[in-house]
Amino acid sequence: MRDRKMRNSKMQIKRRPFHKYYVLTAIFSLFQKSQAPEDATDTTDQLDDEEPADGRIRCPLCRWRPDAQSSWECGDCDYPEYFFGGCGHLWNTFDTRGLCPGCGHQWRFTACLSCGKWSLHEDWYAKDGE
Repeated sequence: MRDRKMRNSKMQIKRRPFHKYYVLTAIFSLFQKSQAPEDATDTTDQLDDEEPADGRIRCPLCRWRPDAQSSWECGDCDYPEYFFGGCGHLWNTFDTRGLCPGCGHQWRFTACLSCGKWSLHEDWYAKDGE
């Protein structure tokens, strides 16, 4: 009887909550740049006076401009959005003005893929005269 208890206790694996790893994975995926060939130029080389084809969208903090291949993931997020129902959908958030096509969540904040900081989604759209 004692041997069986010892075997059972050795066989038990200490489980960690999967949810914590999922949340961390989702958050870190928001900060990754899209994969591009090594010889491709980065959009950060663009001058402020140049008008991008997709309008005047840029990070309000570091002025980085996303391109058509840039993508964000709808995932669980604590600060600053406090949204815990992410569906995992990948898309360019500026194609839908922050509305996730997967679950319909309207993102108020967007993380910059260059500097990694969060800012209000509406602040990414340059106003006339900026």
